[in-house]
This record gives sequence, structure tokens and C-alpha cells, in this order.
Amino acid sequence: MKKLFIAGMMLLFAQFSIAQSIGEVNLKEINNYGLRKLKDAPKKVFISQFRINFQTMYLDTEKKSGGFRGGSDYTRSYKSAVSASVALGLKGLQEKDLIDITDELYKNLVDQLKAEGFEIITAEQALVSDELKDWVKRTGGTLNQAQYDGYVSVSPTGFDYLVKGVNDDGKEKNSFFNKAPKISQQLGGAMVLIVNLAVPFANEAESGGSKLLGRLGGGAKVVAETNLAIGSEALDYSGTTGFYANGSSIIGLNVKQSMANISVGNWLLKKPITIEGVIEKKKYKAEEQAKVDMWGQDAGFFRVFDVDDRFMKNVQAIPVESAKYKAGVASAANKYLNAVMDEIRSSLK
Repeated sequence: MKKLFIAGMMLLFAQFSIAQSIGEVNLKEINNYGLRKLKDAPKKVFISQFRINFQTMYLDTEKKSGGFRGGSDYTRSYKSAVSASVALGLKGLQEKDLIDITDELYKNLVDQLKAEGFEIITAEQALVSDELKDWVKRTGGTLNQAQYDGYVSVSPTGFDYLVKGVNDDGKEKNSFFNKAPKISQQLGGAMVLIVNLAVPFANEAESGGSKLLGRLGGGAKVVAETNLAIGSEALDYSGTTGFYANGSSIIGLNVKQSMANISVGNWLLKKPITIEGVIEKKKYKAEEQAKVDMWGQDAGFFRVFDVDDRFMKNVQAIPVESAKYKAGVASAANKYLNAVMDEIRSSLK
């Protein structure tokens, strides 16, 4: 089996009795509208996207340019360029671990939708929509490392989904949010459900005061902190989705007959759902000062400055137990999915 910068084992969540603490789910509802209309809508749902984005590497770099520092040609000094980097990578997981987690989460969502009487519309059936006729069908169960830097994106095994296209580097292009109302209408008023979850394990952690001092000084500094969670911060989505404001979002849209009869559920997270007891919470710092040549060496009409660009990289493997990671992530993500399903159920009454 091909290995990532991470490694691990299998998925049987119910068998693990691991001392873990899962944070609360605080939903941020943005532009939700007409959800009560769902009770009169057809009991059909098209899950247009179900993607879990697992952060497996964290990399942050600060660079400052070098150059001359004031004074006349005979008195000014030269400062080197300087760079500091922190690179963190998970160690202890395998590809199958991430696929198993994704499959478990998808099954939980589908089981709850079916229990409410929803019929699941497949990607093949959705191709009848004029909005999707030129889209490309993809099948989950593999890992995509091209979607977001440092993240591995996974869709469920055997789950077919549609994308607008695929770049040469493997990055999938999508714009379902803009098309979802018309897709819902063309699918007879079915709900279009878009699910994206992010699972970061580290984040930037330098204080505001430290950053201010850094800007005034000549050095470079990077501070990171490990903190496994279901994330609420935005991922870099340039050229991919074109609309997602958060790392984790569950969005449902329904148009029964016309745009005047629309239901929108946009359930984001106000803050991350923390997952304690899986990865040690710890800060990592890289700092480097620029080298300055104050006088240089006289070389006729020119001054030769004795300075080289200096670079520092701190690479650290973060150990994680496969069973703890899977149980913790599955528990927190299911808590999020369950909270959203509770919102949908309340709209059906």
C-alpha cells in the first residue's frame, strides 16, 4: 500500500473505549431561508459532494528580504535575506484509515436521511439536469493530495459525484453552490446537499504582540501549535469551489417549483470542534535573525559585503495512534453531522 507522510490501521469505532474529550458543536447559520418549506418538498436528496479534508502536513514559512540599510555609499550596511519555517507531519496513519473514517461518516448521514424517508438520487440520475450534463463523474475511495496544500481529500468508497473538471495536477473544479437551485428544480425539487469537512491538526499560534515586534525587527519567526479538531477556518480554495467560506460546511438547497419557493440551509461552525486526547498539544517555533555586515570591505570603487542568505527549517514528525485518531475524528465529525440532521428533521415537522 502506498504510504503518505502519515501511516495507520482499520476502523471499528464502537470497539474503542479511549479516554477522549470532544468539544461542543456550535452551528453558525448564514443566510438560512425558508427551511420550513422542506416539509412540503419531495423526500429526495442529491448528495452532490461529500468530502473530508484531512490535514496531514502543516507548513508555515516567513521570509524577509535582504538589502542595503540606509546611509551613504560608504556608511550603509547590508542585511541578508532571512527565512524561518516550521514543518509538521502526522506519523502513524495509513491511507485506509482516512478512507475508513470517510466511509463511516457517509454511512451515518445516509442512514439518517433514509430513516427520514429520503430517496437518495445518484450522480448518474443527476446527469439528466441540464446544469450538469457536461460535468465529469468521479468515484470516491481514493486519496487526493492536490485539492488543498497539506491536506488529503477523500470521498466515500463507491460514492459517485460530479465535478466541473479536473486540472492537470489533480485538483477538482466545482461550483455547485451557484448551480444548486437550478439543479434542485431540474431534479423535481430534490434537496441538493453539499458536505465538506476539514480535520486540521495544527494551526498558526504566534501572538499579535510577537508579530508586531517581528515586523519591527530584522528576523523571521514562525510559531505553530498542534490542536486536532473539526475545523472552522477557511482552506485555500483558489480555483476549486469558488464559494466556501469555512473549512467545514454543510449546505442544503431546495427549489420546489420556482426560485420564489426556495429553501436554504447553510450550517457552518462558529468555532472548531476540538478533539482532545489524540495528539499532544504543543507549540513549535522556528526563529532566525538576519546577518548584517556593517562596514563591508573596501574594493576600490565598490564595497563587497560578507553576507549569505540564511535559512532555517525545523521538520517535526507528530506521532499519532491510529485507533485514537479514527475514534476521535469520527466521534467529532458525527457530532457535527448529527447536529445538522437535527436541524433538517426539525424543518420537516
